[in-house]
Amino acid sequence: MTLADFLTLLLIPLTLHSAATYSWPLSDTSCKVYQFLLAFSLAASTYSLCAVSMARAMIITNPYQPLTMDTVVLMFVLVWALSFFISLPLRIFARKESVATNQSDFTFCLPTIHEHHYQVVLSQFVLYYFVPMLVIAFNYVRLALFLHRSPVMSASSARNTRRASIMVFLAAVTFSVCWLPGYVLELCVYLGLYSHGQAWDMFYFICTVLQYLHPCVNPVLYVLLSKRYRHRRAAWFFTCHRNRVQPQVTSINTDSI
Repeated sequence: MTLADFLTLLLIPLTLHSAATYSWPLSDTSCKVYQFLLAFSLAASTYSLCAVSMARAMIITNPYQPLTMDTVVLMFVLVWALSFFISLPLRIFARKESVATNQSDFTFCLPTIHEHHYQVVLSQFVLYYFVPMLVIAFNYVRLALFLHRSPVMSASSARNTRRASIMVFLAAVTFSVCWLPGYVLELCVYLGLYSHGQAWDMFYFICTVLQYLHPCVNPVLYVLLSKRYRHRRAAWFFTCHRNRVQPQVTSINTDSI
């Protein structure tokens, strides 16, 4: 998930420039590469979140059968492979397209040709949002039912379980809040409900900011709720304080002759 978020962050300057100026400054080939990387990073981040929720549910519901490192590696290899093979056909027809208006000409980097816009938008909504949210919701319902039926856990186990569950839940909520407006906007565009105007343009800009705010929020979220990080941070501050070198004062006495 970290690698996917980092890849998304690398694309932010180009995306914000395109959103602010309504122009694509690079070539048609660059447009194809950009659209594929954008879709791939989104898919990898989304499916990694699904994998984390599945792993969390498996660990809590089967405490005596912990996940091995090989299983975890296999899960994330499958996540990245699935992200690649889903993103490639959705972006294979990405192209640079110019639109002339009475005032000026605009150049856009579109994810596909106009004839396939609706199919691509609908596929993205289903594959990148609807299905992942169903998977995450299923894992949380499964986890909630298990915790409701399970015997009383120790205070330490309950605290760790609650912290991990809150972390994944907040990550899912953040994903939902940041990406749902963008999908709503795209559906409005391809259903013919969108029209150029100050309100719609502002909504478009807000959707773009929210989508690229998501990979910025994720690292902060995991760091703040990570018990291991908090312990390491406390140890680091303690070590720095203990090893701090105190200034030494040297007095030099000279005998007058």
